[in-house]
Amino acid sequence: MAKASLAVMAIAASLLFGSLARNDHEEGSDTDLLMINLENETRHVSVGHLSLFVYPWRKLEQDAQSGDLFTCHLVHEAKALMDPDDYLAQLQRSFRFRPSYEEEIERASDLGWYLVLFGDDLNAALLAKRVLWCVRTVLIARSAEQRAPVFAPQVLAKQTRVQPARDLLTRRHYQRDNASLRQALQRFLETELPSTHPPIGADRNMFLTQFVETSNKVALQTLKQKHQSRADYL
Repeated sequence: MAKASLAVMAIAASLLFGSLARNDHEEGSDTDLLMINLENETRHVSVGHLSLFVYPWRKLEQDAQSGDLFTCHLVHEAKALMDPDDYLAQLQRSFRFRPSYEEEIERASDLGWYLVLFGDDLNAALLAKRVLWCVRTVLIARSAEQRAPVFAPQVLAKQTRVQPARDLLTRRHYQRDNASLRQALQRFLETELPSTHPPIGADRNMFLTQFVETSNKVALQTLKQKHQSRADYL
């Protein structure tokens, strides 16, 4: 059904972004594709090393005007594979930086501390992805505040003083155990964001409330995937 609906969707443009667009990909890197549609549908499909995003043009344009970080990534690094009506150029003209990306940093910090405290019950692959997302989001948001956004992991690694975090970025496809991932993330948060440490006695419910109140979509999706993995196992 998903394949059929995608096939008949009005695709206006197809963009390549990420490591392949930057030409710094390595073995294990994903192929990141964005398809712009003229309908009101958003979708993300991940199969193997293919990560496919489908976004409505209207949402992308609004996100560009509001300085969204994902759209910032597209504006600065995407390459058009099929774009007869120059949607990428329109997106680039529409983009405006936000005065501050503190909300993005806070969301990454909130999820990061949840992973440090309670990430032992996530599977290794999901934990690795989310730990890396937290580190990258903080560093990307800071670079965007300087109006010089950086997305390449090798370059982002130079933006932090924390060696374990640098290793996560430069050797992101290297398998690590959960304890090592959580320790690296904890050192990063304590060094880069020392004022964000959660209160003593913080529990899962406190974090869940925070995720909902701040519309932390990545955190809520992480919890959903965690519960789904348990259900599949049982």
